[in-house]
Amino acid sequence: MSQTLNSVIYTGPWINWSHGRILGSTITLSERNGGLLTAFLATFVATAGVACWTILSYILHQVRAKQEKSSTIHQQQQATLRNSGTPGAAAWQLLQLVWYWRKHAARPLARTLPLLLLALLNIIFFAVASIFSSEVTRAAGNEVLLRSPRCGTLLLKDIDSRPQQSFSDYTEVDVNETSNAAAYSQACYGDTHDPLRCGQYAQRSLPWNSDQNASCPFASGLCFFGPTAAYRMDTGPLDSHDALGINAPMSDRIHYRKVTTCSPIHAKNNYEAYNDTDPEHVAYGDTIVNYLFGAVGTTNHTFQYNLHSLVDKNGYELTSLIALAGADHHNGWEPIPGLNRTDGDISIFFLAPNSVTYQEPVTDPFYAATTATAPLPVGGRNMTFYSPDYAVNVMACLDQHQFCNPSTDQCTPLMGAYVLGSTSNRQLDQLNLNVAQYTTAQHINLHLPYLATYSNVHARGANALRASDTLNDNFQVGLPNTQWMTEVSSWFGVSMARLQQKVVQYATGPSTVPDSYNLVKPQTREEKKICNNQIIRRTSGTTSFSVLGVAIILIIGTILIVMSLILDTLMQFIRAKTGSNQYKSLQWIVDGKLQLQRLAYEEAGQGHWSEGSSAVPLTEKDDKIGLPRNVDMTHPRLSQVVGHAIVTDLGTPQTEGLIEQKGMRQGTQYMPS
Repeated sequence: MSQTLNSVIYTGPWINWSHGRILGSTITLSERNGGLLTAFLATFVATAGVACWTILSYILHQVRAKQEKSSTIHQQQQATLRNSGTPGAAAWQLLQLVWYWRKHAARPLARTLPLLLLALLNIIFFAVASIFSSEVTRAAGNEVLLRSPRCGTLLLKDIDSRPQQSFSDYTEVDVNETSNAAAYSQACYGDTHDPLRCGQYAQRSLPWNSDQNASCPFASGLCFFGPTAAYRMDTGPLDSHDALGINAPMSDRIHYRKVTTCSPIHAKNNYEAYNDTDPEHVAYGDTIVNYLFGAVGTTNHTFQYNLHSLVDKNGYELTSLIALAGADHHNGWEPIPGLNRTDGDISIFFLAPNSVTYQEPVTDPFYAATTATAPLPVGGRNMTFYSPDYAVNVMACLDQHQFCNPSTDQCTPLMGAYVLGSTSNRQLDQLNLNVAQYTTAQHINLHLPYLATYSNVHARGANALRASDTLNDNFQVGLPNTQWMTEVSSWFGVSMARLQQKVVQYATGPSTVPDSYNLVKPQTREEKKICNNQIIRRTSGTTSFSVLGVAIILIIGTILIVMSLILDTLMQFIRAKTGSNQYKSLQWIVDGKLQLQRLAYEEAGQGHWSEGSSAVPLTEKDDKIGLPRNVDMTHPRLSQVVGHAIVTDLGTPQTEGLIEQKGMRQGTQYMPS
């Protein structure tokens, strides 16, 4: 009944209170936008890695800077640190230095290796960081919020004026919800589960503890195995946030607990049989058995069985009834005093095996079949089967609920759903709940009637029996003597799955509203807050990011990038103010590629240069510089060589004047031979 989940998943910033306000700060984006942000973060981290290398290379350059002259390989390493740009380029250039100087310098590898390793480590570290930048999505998990304009619950209307239509719509809704919960329970509650189906709710399954030797919840003599052999299932406290996904800080959470105690029931003193002698009845001449566990409506019996069904070739028939404590005017069944409880809701089940026969004797009290039949020929062999010991077997369950305030450890008594939710009973008022807690408790309480054992069996009938899974053409394989426990555990699991289902359905709202229903939307601020804070798990369609993780990446990356841009300027300013180590800043400038170019051209007599201590040196407007004509292709120089003379005159008036200004002879300057 819920809408398509992708259409109601909230995208934007929110707080996942599982991790607190800071660690839980989350932003959920569409799959497309999430992919763009992931790609941006990876690129940003890579850019920060380059900035980190710029800072590191500056520090290394400045530490290694010397006022006195040093070896050529040292100066080339300095130039590499100054101009490499990226750690990859630096590593490659340093490797080239090692290769070319291998026969011309002492220990070039040892002298270069520390720098090379730092460059490689920088590459590796930020490559890994770039890949793992996507971990900010894993840190946020796969939890998302639901926000739907149709948030609310369905409530029947006009039952008296349209009883037939109301009953039809109610049955359709109930069967669909119960069947979906049963399918989820079978797939996701147990040791094995379907990962494709079981990753939707805040928790895959809601846990409970079992006790096979619990006290019988009914009058002495009714429980089949005696006073201490009932089967009790107890969830313990289920946190409204952790278990049900109602997103809230610790102070606004509530604990819910469900306890169900079941036992097969003796029917030997609670039935009567008679022959139908009324020729007007369909069952005329048949033996009728009435089971007397309390009146239903105007009849004195609880369940009626025609013994003719034993030979009608029908399979299992499972009939169920419920009595809600404190809701006598709503109950169709009034339990006998031995079954009646004022502190819980009673569900009773009548199982008629009908024509089912068993391949092995069964001692389970809900399926007892130890009476051997005459051998039957099956596949050319005679086989013995076992028929049911009783026409009908009976089981009863007591359902109890409890709310607790985790902030004060105060709890209501265990009681029935109707009594616990009754405003006149005011049980919740005794827990000192704040407004958010009280609203959450009332929200969960809204779904309690659907958690009764009856509510998760009645609509499915015999399909609710796990034994039906191994029934073939009314032949049943052997069953263990604890099969009845398997059945009630399965029913309990369906009730827990239905609780998960109802909480999420409230947030999504129904996709359609049947004619007999109204959609009751939240009215108060706290009710609307619950609507907007339902967590589910989602692995596709959206991507959630940890705001803290993204912020750390952006802050650290921005600091690295900004520092890489201003570090040399900042150090120049500090050194100018203090008057110390100014030569280091000058060497950083001079080792820059543009200043190295200036030095080369200026010493060759080309151009009228200025800004010799700036990041970008300049020439006069009309200056032309470049390689001389007929340059030596194997050993290029910026000046021409004739014999042993370097010709600095490129034949331009500007160059002639520049040489004269520098005190050089026009034409040639002789080199020693």
